Amino acid sequence: MNTDENNSHVPVSRHPSDAHLQQGSDTQALVGYLPRSETIASDERISIAQEEGYDQVAIELALEPAEATFSDRLRLIIFTAVAAALIIIFFPAERFFKPRTKDLGTMTIGGPITEDTQNQINYRDEPWFRVLLEIDRLYFAEGKLSEAIRLAESALEIVPKKNWERWQKIHYRYWELLSAAGNLHTLKTATQAYLQILPEDPFANYYYAQAFLTATDRIRSFTSEMKHTYRQEAEAIIRQMDSACNALMAQRQHPEAPKKESALMQLYQKLLLEQAKLYVLMWKLGGYQEDTHPDVVYRDRALNICDSTELANSKEAKTLKIDIYAHILDRWYWFEGQQIVQGTKIRRKTLEQDIKALKKELKDQQR
Repeated sequence: MNTDENNSHVPVSRHPSDAHLQQGSDTQALVGYLPRSETIASDERISIAQEEGYDQVAIELALEPAEATFSDRLRLIIFTAVAAALIIIFFPAERFFKPRTKDLGTMTIGGPITEDTQNQINYRDEPWFRVLLEIDRLYFAEGKLSEAIRLAESALEIVPKKNWERWQKIHYRYWELLSAAGNLHTLKTATQAYLQILPEDPFANYYYAQAFLTATDRIRSFTSEMKHTYRQEAEAIIRQMDSACNALMAQRQHPEAPKKESALMQLYQKLLLEQAKLYVLMWKLGGYQEDTHPDVVYRDRALNICDSTELANSKEAKTLKIDIYAHILDRWYWFEGQQIVQGTKIRRKTLEQDIKALKKELKDQQR
């Protein structure tokens, strides 16, 4: 008799735990069966780790809970709050986001001359008038800036230098167009040549200073030789603008000055503001030094100009003052009680209050 056949009819006894093993037999064949980590007590895990040769410190760190405790979170919140408060106190926004100084507006001889308005102009019979009329038509009516500039250049090329003053309105419009086009090199060259003939002309001084300041502002780093060169040029421009300002003041004393008082005052204000910017540039080239450094005199001269009667209500002068004050705060030693600004001892807190007051005045003026 075949024993295998007989055994096939005999029921096989099974242990109750075999059912669980049988259900997962396919998965166990691939990855095996591992108990959950919670089924091993901490003491047993420690002994296993020690047998494997783990360091005792590593074992203790591994057994610590992964989640941060309440005290850990509280310490982190306190540290973050203290750090934020220190940043707000010692590094206010105005230190990094300084206002950009604006101009009082580009110097101009006025709006475009059209066919309708030319009959009202007394100098329409002048030889340069037709040229100005065509330049204004190209620029203001047709928006052809490049063609207007070329027309002005071709017209001025044939005018003798002795007649430049008579053709000054063509020069003025030409510089205005060069400034609008951002052609700084040509603007500087053209105004410099004009100043050699008429050194006290306010328009030429203004546009020459504007071209110099704009070109210098685009330079990100200066060598010591460059600093010396730009400093000397800034000083020369300031001296020349002093002469132009004195000439304007003399014109205001003329009996017919009341008729053009507003225009003369605007020219004077524009020249003063450019002078203040030049002084700030000289202070910048020296590294925005403070305290007893000789360059502080340039900073104070710029502030004195901003505080002058002529610029008392100027938004541009107030913006420049905010920028100067922000640079002073940048170099202020944390534990230094006060500094001398414009001959007066001033505390850091007072300077910060002045900045806030100036900003409020600017907002009020814009309403």
